[in-house]
Amino acid sequence: MLEIPEAVTVARQAHEAWAGRTITSAEAGRSPHGFAFYTGDAPEWYAGALAGQRLESVRPHAGYVVFTFEDWRLALSDGARLRRLDRGTPRPPKHQLLIEFDDGTALVCTVQMYACLALLGEGEGEDNIYFQGALRSISPLTSAFTLDHLRGLAEAAKPSLSAKGLLATEQRIPGLGNGCLHDILFAAGIHPQRRIDTLGDDDLETLHSAIVRTLTEMTEAGGRDTERDLHDKPGGYRTVLSAKTRDLPCPRCAGSITRKPYLGGHIYFCPTCQPLSQRRTHESSAPFVQRSTELDLQIDVSNIAEVLELLDGATHS
Repeated sequence: MLEIPEAVTVARQAHEAWAGRTITSAEAGRSPHGFAFYTGDAPEWYAGALAGQRLESVRPHAGYVVFTFEDWRLALSDGARLRRLDRGTPRPPKHQLLIEFDDGTALVCTVQMYACLALLGEGEGEDNIYFQGALRSISPLTSAFTLDHLRGLAEAAKPSLSAKGLLATEQRIPGLGNGCLHDILFAAGIHPQRRIDTLGDDDLETLHSAIVRTLTEMTEAGGRDTERDLHDKPGGYRTVLSAKTRDLPCPRCAGSITRKPYLGGHIYFCPTCQPLSQRRTHESSAPFVQRSTELDLQIDVSNIAEVLELLDGATHS
């Protein structure tokens, strides 16, 4: 599923591949999917609307990738799996959206679980609260995502809300979901089920730092290794807590990682380093250095200026 790091990566790749190109043909809804949501009663009209359209830009907005054409915006949400197909590469028989460009390449979109594939004209999409939330969101990759902003989110929420609920529900931080969540909370030493009314100022400061640092590292590495980019390659960020690492020992204390269902998905955490109680152990409160060093993953932070420039362009597009 697309979250902030993958949306930035895929949008950048798509812009590099197709900005300035013209659509020669398009097909939507070829393979029926009960949780693929199109604009209008049926997606067949997409073909006529998109044919001949020139692509002006592709920008990330939280967990959305938004293609802007001459007359339309195509907004693809977090469950949209996007791939670039080369000239001559066989097109898959099943898909929810296929767009052919004038250089012989194509964009194919399939839906994972659920996704919005909205084709919007001027002024349309105002009634889509998720899309509007993405457009108006404050990205943790920008300086506008301050500690005061995070404090405000916590103060506006119910005191009984959990840390996972604060970060990944009700569009408080659009584009931050159950995928990126685990490494953020691990870096902060906070249990996913811990009530936010037990978080002190120091905890919120640590959490804010973990959100910004972890999402920046994920984005700079081209997304998480549990997801694939536009060219069908896994991201370069090696997840600390995920389905890929669930059987490995905790990288901080060497204890066992716990996996359990919670709030509509599974959570991963270390019971020792992320205690559920308010008091944290010395080990869990120690700063955690993302395992890029331990696993010889080199993250080129010099490119963060390009990411911020891309996001800045997205906010003004």
